[in-house]
Amino acid sequence: MTEMKRKLKIMSHQINQLKDEIASKESALVKSNMELTHIEREKEALSTELSSRKTELETTKQLVESQKAEEGRLKKIINQADTERLRQQKELNQVYDERDVLGTQLIRRNDELALLYEKIKIQQSTMNKGEMQYKQRLEDIRILKLDIKRMRREKNILSKSVANVDDLRRELYHVQREILKERTRCKALEEELENPMNIHRWRKLEGSDPSTFEMLQKIQTLQRRLIQKN
Repeated sequence: MTEMKRKLKIMSHQINQLKDEIASKESALVKSNMELTHIEREKEALSTELSSRKTELETTKQLVESQKAEEGRLKKIINQADTERLRQQKELNQVYDERDVLGTQLIRRNDELALLYEKIKIQQSTMNKGEMQYKQRLEDIRILKLDIKRMRREKNILSKSVANVDDLRRELYHVQREILKERTRCKALEEELENPMNIHRWRKLEGSDPSTFEMLQKIQTLQRRLIQKN
């Protein structure tokens, strides 16, 4: 009986130990489950982060490819810009050369222009002289026309007064010839004024024809003689 109690006591003690072990193991199991749950959560988080990193990596790769393409495009643009710069530099050098040539030509043209201005001044002076001569010719024509009018009046008077006088008629004939000469000269001057082909040909009228004063003297002499005849 005593032996049975001892065995029961030992078994009770063992059972309590087993209970303690079971409780401890259950506590450890709960803790392990909690840790496992935490690990699973961390795993999911890491998986999510890995997926995000993969996405970022892919995006980065695409960005790198895009930047490489952009780099290639920029290099091409730079090469084209260098080629264009060289072309423009060449054109600029040509412009500089043309500028030097044009500068030389401009100097020569300025010299020619100065000479031309000098010629224009001389031509203007000549034209001014021609204008003065032209005005003088107009005045000469005006005077000649007045003289012709007076001569015509005198001729009419003489024609009526010397109808029967042969010698006075011959004088009248000479006067008429002089009048015709003066009329011809007047007509020539009028045509020259209407068609001034060359102003440098204008010159002061000179000749051996009787002056107006001498012709007037002849007319007055004829008038006196006619009066005496009457």
